[in-house]
Amino acid sequence: RSEAWAGTPGCTRVPLSTSPFIAMLALLASGSTALTVGVAPSTARSTRAVSQPAMSSSDRCAVWVVGCGVPKRGMGWYHAKQVIEGDVPNAAVTAVVEPWFLGAGADSPPGKAFAEWAEAMEEKGVAFCDSVDAVPVAEGERTLALISGRTAD
Repeated sequence: RSEAWAGTPGCTRVPLSTSPFIAMLALLASGSTALTVGVAPSTARSTRAVSQPAMSSSDRCAVWVVGCGVPKRGMGWYHAKQVIEGDVPNAAVTAVVEPWFLGAGADSPPGKAFAEWAEAMEEKGVAFCDSVDAVPVAEGERTLALISGRTAD
């Protein structure tokens, strides 16, 4: 724990090793407008502090991962994993849109790996859709679409 951030109300500490993407997603999910990056003066350990107001569970940010990719290989999958594991406070993956592995690529070896992961994530309440139009939309819920694809796409 850094002395520089100790006792700061509404401030969540995120290790500097956390990807910039996750730090920004945490900022968006929190509804805050402040992101502070700094090094604690008393230690060599660095921290990113994301200022967060107190939020109820109804203030969460729904995250749709569009273009998830292969589990343990795709960047979209990795970001979904980070959110699902709680690395982003007040954010929850509610949908994954993956047209290839839920369509023509379903029978491929990577498609079968995707299907196994999808089955496990459906138990956690994540919807899997082959298009954005098929994603269930909750009225009044803040939503962030995380679009992840290969450069060629």
